Amino acid sequence: MPASDSPSDLRRWLNRATFGVTPALLAEVQSAGWESWVTAQLAPDEKADADCLKRLSKLRLHIEYETQPMATAAAAGTKPMMAASAPKKVNEERPLRLLAQPLENTFSMYGKDVDYSEKNRAMEEVMMSALLRSVHSKWQLREMLAEFWHNHFSVNAEKDESVLLALPSYDRDVIRANALGNFRTMLQGVAQSAAMLYYLDGVESKASPANENFARELFELHTFGARKYLNHLHTKWRDVPGALEGKPAGYIDQDVYEAARAFTGWTVENGAEDDDGAKRPNTGKFMVREAWHDPYQKRVLATEFDSQRPALEDGLRVIDLVARHPATARFIAEKLCRRFISDVPPASLVTQAAAEFTAALDAPDQIARVMKVILLSTEYRTAPATKFKRPFEFLASYLRATGADFAPRMDVVYQLDEMGQRLFRWPTPTGRPDTKDYWQSGTFLLRRWNLPLVLRDDSWKGIASFHFLTLTPPDCTTAGQVLSFWSQRLLGHDLPEKSRSVLLQILTDDDAAKADSEFTGDDKDRDIRIASCTALLAASPEFQYR
Repeated sequence: MPASDSPSDLRRWLNRATFGVTPALLAEVQSAGWESWVTAQLAPDEKADADCLKRLSKLRLHIEYETQPMATAAAAGTKPMMAASAPKKVNEERPLRLLAQPLENTFSMYGKDVDYSEKNRAMEEVMMSALLRSVHSKWQLREMLAEFWHNHFSVNAEKDESVLLALPSYDRDVIRANALGNFRTMLQGVAQSAAMLYYLDGVESKASPANENFARELFELHTFGARKYLNHLHTKWRDVPGALEGKPAGYIDQDVYEAARAFTGWTVENGAEDDDGAKRPNTGKFMVREAWHDPYQKRVLATEFDSQRPALEDGLRVIDLVARHPATARFIAEKLCRRFISDVPPASLVTQAAAEFTAALDAPDQIARVMKVILLSTEYRTAPATKFKRPFEFLASYLRATGADFAPRMDVVYQLDEMGQRLFRWPTPTGRPDTKDYWQSGTFLLRRWNLPLVLRDDSWKGIASFHFLTLTPPDCTTAGQVLSFWSQRLLGHDLPEKSRSVLLQILTDDDAAKADSEFTGDDKDRDIRIASCTALLAASPEFQYR
């Protein structure tokens, strides 16, 4: 079926490029045209997102704890050394103060006797920002890509407090700053970030032996992909196809070992002594410890590294090699197509996107250029809605479709946990699955079907505020008209007759209801009935897929 700019096509395209369609967004794209809207989304202006920024500034997140009083004696049975201090009680609704703080400010709590609630706050604020932006940001494509790259370069913030405290900077300065930028630039930012250095244990990697964790994930998860791991076929670098011409087709364990040696000495300022015995500040900033570096000759991807080169130079050369390799172009292109189109992306489009990735290797907007190829392609426009929404997407799309005012709290995170999506705390470096099988287990599905009903619970007041009756046009006076309005709003079309008759009964609380039955009752009762209908509409297959 050929692509067009019909409302139904635009809705389908928008559902894949954003966290969900709203009437205002659909009208905007109908007016501007698909290509113009995509072009604007690929060059977002933060200042033009005033409503979202205002919501972020007004958002408050609860924090509560009590510090323990200081000891009153040096040891049991001895005379008190000082008077006991009173316990400190903290119980407040606090703005998101850490999101914009420089890394050294948040990381200054590392290793300090600070209540863990204060440290955990760094992760919680990033969570709240991601949730709120997914619903209210004008720059929806950037939000989709920020979520994609966080998953691609996954770190588990709960590993320890170092990753936790580095997360705001990792989110702001590495992922978001480069989400539409240059892949190699982002890759270097990831490799030098305190979040990744601590998560994959590179922070303590020294010569003899080097820690291999980051080097292995760099090849397997971040660039080449597991399919280009050829060690089951070749164990010597010269045997890898193309290696003798300096163009190896894939990587083997020798490449991982040698790359790990190249990254020795890459660490962070964490209050420890440097090589001269001077104590470094506790900033979390990247630094190189030359005394820890393995300075001897190396060979990565059939490329010789001379001995006695600086630690920084060795590591950056590895990043250059993997970022520019054709396998990386193919791997990233395929993952982007899988995220934005289907579990089995069109091979023809993967090839086009990989070619653009390679052509734009040095472009500051390399990723934006690749995304433009994807979003304007015939394959994207003609693909059916077969991509199953992950819980985060499902939540955001429901809130956007229903016009909810959303001010997230940690209750939302706990709901997503129960649906299988642990924000910023995925237990392995692989990141969350991006195919439907994992998300369609019985328990996860039951939780997501119940989510719209949970959102209406009194305990969620102030988190998600709905305006079902207010948004329903006043000329919708019959049950059929009300149902048609909300079906169009959530699904883009009316329901089949069988489904429609069931929802008409819910809207009217009448087993004999017809489309022309009057939609009567007090405002609260009618609002509740509309909410029940939208919850069932959200559970339908049409809303579950994008």
